[in-house]
Amino acid sequence: MLFEVRCPGCHALGWCPCAECIGALSDPEPASVPGAESVALLFSHDGVGREFIHALKYRGERAIARWLGESLALAHLAAPSQGSIDTAAALPARIDTVTWAPTTAAHRRSRGFDQAETLARTTAKALRVRPARLLRRIGTRAQSGASRTERLHGPRFNARVRVAGRRILLVDDVLTTGATLRAATAALLDARAASVHVAACARRGHDGAASVA
Repeated sequence: MLFEVRCPGCHALGWCPCAECIGALSDPEPASVPGAESVALLFSHDGVGREFIHALKYRGERAIARWLGESLALAHLAAPSQGSIDTAAALPARIDTVTWAPTTAAHRRSRGFDQAETLARTTAKALRVRPARLLRRIGTRAQSGASRTERLHGPRFNARVRVAGRRILLVDDVLTTGATLRAATAALLDARAASVHVAACARRGHDGAASVA
């Protein structure tokens, strides 16, 4: 059985996403995540970029998930280390494991999946490394719909076993204040991960200083 594939940006039948919508993506504001050795971002969370994220997050469209995961893998390989002076000489970081910052149990039940996990698994496949669930979310408060003040406090995470010594790529769909990725990175480093690199699809807004992200 054949299934229709439509671009989530313009809904045209064919490639997902189409070349025109890829070209319409806006560059993201830069961001850093304390503790992470590099941060890779694909596009700004507006216009076509927002439609891509909604297709993944709320409709679970497999074609855009695959494209986003492959794009995150390429973006990570191209991302210089934070604080690197000679970015042209920076080499891609070796990764042992790809993981994700899990969503709340309520969101997973309502959507039927965790979009960050979907991204992590497609990214891992593109990088030819193994994905693993390394983090456990503490509490039930979601970042979606929260105020900026609430977002800045962020969620909390505990790292699971078998983290020590791993070089980890941490994947998420959207970076807003960066509180989720900051907390997840800290949990992995507290569990003695060798290094943590971050890759997110979209950057929402700008906080006035990239270092607070």
